[in-house]
Amino acid sequence: MASEHPLWHFSLAVYRMPGVSDACLRLQDDAGADVNLLLYFCWLATVRDAALDEAGVRRAVDATADWRDQVVRPLRGVRRWLKDGAAGMPRDSVEGLRSDVKRVELESEQLQQDLLFRLAGPGVRAAAGGAHARARAEENIARYFKVIGVSASAAIETDLRTIFSAAMPD
Repeated sequence: MASEHPLWHFSLAVYRMPGVSDACLRLQDDAGADVNLLLYFCWLATVRDAALDEAGVRRAVDATADWRDQVVRPLRGVRRWLKDGAAGMPRDSVEGLRSDVKRVELESEQLQQDLLFRLAGPGVRAAAGGAHARARAEENIARYFKVIGVSASAAIETDLRTIFSAAMPD
C-alpha cells in the first residue's frame, strides 16, 4: 500500500484546483508529460525551494520511467479503453471493472510519488512563496521538457500557467 506524505497531499490539493486536472491531462496526452513529475517539480519549488539542474531532472525521470511505462500507462490505457465501450461491451457491463482499474491506477500513481518523495530526500527548507517559487518551478519544468524533448508552445504555456497559479498562489 502506498504511503501518505507531503508530496501526495500537495499533488491532490493542486490537482483539485479549478482547471488543473484538465491542464495536466492535456499536457499528458498532447505533450507526453508525466503529471506526477510536473507536480513533483512544482512541489520541490514550492515546499523545498529547489530548482534542479538537468542531471537532477533526469534522475527523477529515469527513476520513475520503468514504473510509469510498465504499470501506470498500461493501467490508464485499460481504464480509458473500458470507458470507451471495451470493443462492443456495453458500458454498464464493464463499469465496475473500470472503477476497480481506476482505483488501482490511482494507487500506482501514488506509489510513483512515493518513489519521487524518497528521491527528494529528507531535507526540509522554508517554503518558497509567490514569484520566487514560480521561477524555480518554471526552471524545473523547462529542464524537464528539455530532457523529454518537448518544445514549449502557446498551449503548453497556458496549461503550465494554470498549474503554477494553483500550486503557487500569490
